[in-house]
Amino acid sequence: MKTTSCVVVVGYNGNRVHDIQKLRDLCKTLYNARLILVVERIAPDDDQVADHVCSASMAPEDVTDSLELVVGCLAVDRWKLIGVLPFSDRGVLLGAALASHYGLPGITPNEARAGLDKQIFRKLEATSSTAPEDYRPVFSTRVESLAELRQRVVELGGRAFIKPACEGASRGCRVIHHPSECDEAWQALKSYRSGGIVLEELVRDAREYSWDYVAGSTWITEKTTTEGAFRAEIQQVVPAPLQGDAQARLAAAGRHMSGLVSLDNGAYHNEIFLRPEQLTSAVETNMRPGGMHIWDLARIAFVDFDPWERWVRWAVEGQCERQDPVARGYCGIRLLRAPGGGLLRDLPDIDAVARMLGIELVAAVYERRIGDSVSALVKDNTSFIGHIVLFNKDYEQLTSDLLRLAEAVEVRMEVACLAPPARAMG
Repeated sequence: MKTTSCVVVVGYNGNRVHDIQKLRDLCKTLYNARLILVVERIAPDDDQVADHVCSASMAPEDVTDSLELVVGCLAVDRWKLIGVLPFSDRGVLLGAALASHYGLPGITPNEARAGLDKQIFRKLEATSSTAPEDYRPVFSTRVESLAELRQRVVELGGRAFIKPACEGASRGCRVIHHPSECDEAWQALKSYRSGGIVLEELVRDAREYSWDYVAGSTWITEKTTTEGAFRAEIQQVVPAPLQGDAQARLAAAGRHMSGLVSLDNGAYHNEIFLRPEQLTSAVETNMRPGGMHIWDLARIAFVDFDPWERWVRWAVEGQCERQDPVARGYCGIRLLRAPGGGLLRDLPDIDAVARMLGIELVAAVYERRIGDSVSALVKDNTSFIGHIVLFNKDYEQLTSDLLRLAEAVEVRMEVACLAPPARAMG
């Protein structure tokens, strides 16, 4: 019985299942290899986008058992593993263990922990003997109780930013504007407490960017987040429109952040603040491809550049060549919000709205369907109901068109408000 080459993809975040199909096609085209998807819970579409799917826990305490399980599955079916792609925050640890076990390109499990646990990264940051001249660490601490949370928020002047230590996609992230909000924030994070809760100083008057890296190539992405109690990313533009000084400072911060964790990883999505006086600070490091289709935006914005192919070649061959992609324009994505809470009754044709406005559409997707329950309150990246993608050689025109089209689509959505339950007469 002959062996069959395969690449293992470990986990995926949120609604990124269609990215698995891209990776599957590349594995087949480049190496005639099958794609095996390892997830914690198998979802309905998983077997449509992967050649084989298996389930394994990605909790840090279960990595040894999960490694044994996956190794056993590969051996029984005579798969020859040629590459490992950790594709979710939780999958980074198991992915590192698999790569180390088979001697494939990747990082060590010890290095991977800093990509999963934000507090480990903060400790590495605090103890580093070197850093860029304009780089400033953010105060960060783990909180174990409501009483400790209240005390720390008071110490930080009554304002702070709180988030789970081991989550992505903006899940659980929120601003505390006053100590009186601590009770509600602590209760809202109940389901995340087992993985740890991190409290940080609230960075104000800063722009947000990400330093995106794949197999030796880097670029800066501009990000826009929602306002209010919760912070969720609503827009990304590749590449970020930056002057030389700001570009250099952000690139130096991104490289510093990756160097704190590992020099051997194939993908990074390091989120960075550009603060007043041109200072930089780390938001967090993510040791996997950026979300919100950032790599797809890069494929459109840059000349002859495919981040997905570069990542697969890194995983299989360890191929890593320094190449700064050349921009041919700007590509942006904006997420769509529901205009109110209730059940979706009607969704406009985005192509038709774009034509009416004279805007050339690259892509548009609705994640929700008629009849689905929606909310106008955006708590994290899963709260949006769809997205639009545009390209333009002019940055100002691109951002104007993104906002115009999003608002025109959102105002044409129909949501049936759910009537409150009738009160009993007495």
